[in-house]
Amino acid sequence: MEESQQTPTEPRSEQQSRPPEEVIHGLVQELERLMESSERQQALELFADLHPVDQGEVLDGLPKEHSQSLLDELDANVVAEILEYLEPEESVEMIGDRTPADLAEVLDLTGPDVAVDLLRQMPEEKQNETLEAMADSAEVTELLQYQDDTAGGLMTPDYPVVNEKTTTPNALDQLRLLGEDAEDINSVLVIDDDQRLVGSLSITRLALARSSVVVGDIMDRDINSVTAETDQEECAKVMQRYNLDLLPVLDSEGRLSGVIMDDDLVDVVVEEATEDMFRIASVGGERIAGPLTNSLRSRLPWLYINLATAFLAAVMVSLFETTITRVVALAVFLPVVASQGGIGGTQTVTLVVRSMALGEVPRRLGLRLLARELALGLIHGVALGIVVGIVAYLWKGDVTLGLVLGLAMLGNMLVAGMFGAGVPLLLRQLRMDPAVSSAVFVTTFTDVIGFVLFLGLAAIFVEHLV
Repeated sequence: MEESQQTPTEPRSEQQSRPPEEVIHGLVQELERLMESSERQQALELFADLHPVDQGEVLDGLPKEHSQSLLDELDANVVAEILEYLEPEESVEMIGDRTPADLAEVLDLTGPDVAVDLLRQMPEEKQNETLEAMADSAEVTELLQYQDDTAGGLMTPDYPVVNEKTTTPNALDQLRLLGEDAEDINSVLVIDDDQRLVGSLSITRLALARSSVVVGDIMDRDINSVTAETDQEECAKVMQRYNLDLLPVLDSEGRLSGVIMDDDLVDVVVEEATEDMFRIASVGGERIAGPLTNSLRSRLPWLYINLATAFLAAVMVSLFETTITRVVALAVFLPVVASQGGIGGTQTVTLVVRSMALGEVPRRLGLRLLARELALGLIHGVALGIVVGIVAYLWKGDVTLGLVLGLAMLGNMLVAGMFGAGVPLLLRQLRMDPAVSSAVFVTTFTDVIGFVLFLGLAAIFVEHLV
């Protein structure tokens, strides 16, 4: 009987030299081939050799029946390790169909924050049944009381702490008891007898201290912290501003509830930036591989709004039908004025919203920002107006048309700067999210005002136009 030929697995060094998505795609194809050829054992061996990050991506790329077949063969601790690297939506898609008892077995092996993120994606009834089946659900239940976009929802309850009265040898002994869990720890937090946070101490300083010294004598008392209700975006700003590896979370009485690690905030920064970008484009909450109904709910209302604003611009143009009829060349240059204003306004909106999200635009600097964007709009308007004026003259041989187009371009770039900065500032002043469809409103202003400026000036100088 002829032996089946196997495609040799690439050496890890060769895999790392290729783009990650290409490597994952190749692994998905190979695993799918092995599964369809009933070579389950070889598929499991190939899968087991992967890093948990790659395992999660491969499972997400495989057909549902193959990914579930692989998952059914994995130990609970392997599944738990994969979940540590997945988004909650991906996790619940992979193992959300399991019974509460099976889910509890896996979640007992994950970190409490991972378990909470996954449980929040489930119906309340199944969530409660899973919690009841877990061997130790106290920390998970505690975290569930917080909103997932707050410090309480992000924090990890377990983190090494020592009492300020503890001697340095005893403090080191407490860390040794943690075993492998202490490998990635650079510092410990220091509390008093009432569990209140009083400072922090680096492992290096602790290890080098004399044995007669107590922790309170060598700790750093200057430590930043947040409350459990602090918004996740504010937590990210604090950690970025002070270059922190961890951020303690305190309750209302100053007692330590947990810590937020810097790697948790990386996901927050990406999530917040993505959310703002989606909102600017009016596609918030949508995933590229998500259901069509979600995409329709997200996009269609704003497309209707944009359609209404387009008709408003059309109405403005219709007011100047007589002028356009007399000088048909005006219609040729209408898109030039509108598109340049729209692009200029969108550039300003994107910059302003991003700066607001990063905390770079305090309220007292709002007018200064507006003045800056107006100045930029003036410079851009002059530079672009001269160019389009010359092009119009060379194309149509009409000096007046070039002048009208240049002045309209100047005016519309000023409008783009004013509204591009003004709309987000106004929305913030009204306590609304500046990212929510600012671009739609700015584009409307630049289109409508751009048409009115261009055609209005043309109507004034119509007797001089060819």
